[in-house]
Amino acid sequence: MGDNNPIEFNKRIFEIDGIRGFALLGILMMNIMSFAGPDIDDSFSGTRSEIYTGFWNELSLFFINTFVTANFYTMFSFLFGLGFYIFLSRAEKKKQSTSALFLRRIGLLLIFGLLHGILLWYGDILWTYAITGLLLLLFYKFKPKVNLIIAVSLLVIMTIMIILSAVAAYMMKMYNSGTGLETEGFVFSLHMTETILNGSYGDLVSMNAIILGLSAAGAIFVIPNVLAMFLLGLYAGQKGYFNNLRKSLGLLKKVAVIGIGIGLPVKIFTGYLTTYQSHDDVFVQLAQLSSTIGGPLMSLGYIAALALILLKLPKLVSLLQPVGQMALTNYIGQTVIMLVIFYVFGLFNSVNAVWFIPIALGVFILQLLLSHFWMKYFSYGPLEWLWRSFTYLKIMPLRKR
Repeated sequence: MGDNNPIEFNKRIFEIDGIRGFALLGILMMNIMSFAGPDIDDSFSGTRSEIYTGFWNELSLFFINTFVTANFYTMFSFLFGLGFYIFLSRAEKKKQSTSALFLRRIGLLLIFGLLHGILLWYGDILWTYAITGLLLLLFYKFKPKVNLIIAVSLLVIMTIMIILSAVAAYMMKMYNSGTGLETEGFVFSLHMTETILNGSYGDLVSMNAIILGLSAAGAIFVIPNVLAMFLLGLYAGQKGYFNNLRKSLGLLKKVAVIGIGIGLPVKIFTGYLTTYQSHDDVFVQLAQLSSTIGGPLMSLGYIAALALILLKLPKLVSLLQPVGQMALTNYIGQTVIMLVIFYVFGLFNSVNAVWFIPIALGVFILQLLLSHFWMKYFSYGPLEWLWRSFTYLKIMPLRKR
């Protein structure tokens, strides 16, 4: 998560840190649906926990599924690709071994992701970033236009696959209704509530490992979308759009209008399907358009709009920048805080969804305060320091001089 580039502090692009910091709020709002209740278990078993049902709970989920879900992990994917370019291009200027540096960097990210996903929470995205990130070395020397074409092609291909799968699901549904046959689909339960509230830590680790394994099996459908956003970030880095944002005001305005203008209707549609039609296999398939059209467009629109806002409000940059600069620490820190609230305090599957957004805002404000305090005395977040030291195979100075 994040891309705290190995560059001197005074060379950081603070607007990128600010955007990354804001994206952490979105990541938390998306993930809290799984931290607080058996959302993934419900998707397997075909049931729905009471905390997700009812007018106000569903309205809250509709807001999250429309304005947050798939919009922010794609934003982080874009920022990862951009950070990848900044990392390698600056390493090249310093005559350093770019491949070795990046492989160590991505290797430790994979370790972070697997430890996070198995020992703490199954919803980790870091291991997916690490696996997909390995492919970026193949595209670094490609021309920007080629990377752009590949990125768009990946999203188009995945969109077509989703539409075809929805058509197939519809045809199967019609066939079954015509023959009088009924199908229960894939019914499977992890008994998450019982495991989390009454099981041992070993039971929790076992559950996390099972879900992570299922996620790995389905990664073939996730990696193309992540890679596409990586490549869009790489393209933006190659074109130098973030070197001087004020020179790109016209482009930023166009991307903001087009991204949100087209992406929002798609996200409203998919958000409705995800929230209110999750029992229908056809609509479940169509809702995946959120990851191939809606999410990527909205994330680009958000990034452009945020860049414009941050240029106008430098104080907002100062507010968000410390959170974004230690994004890896804060990402895993969110998991620790959420596990304390919902697992340790026994609130799992008992807090209604209407409270998800206020809780996420409260935790993010806490992380804002902690990040400002930490970055006042230190140059990097704790995990960022470890990540950087391992990348360069030497102990980096942590405390500010």
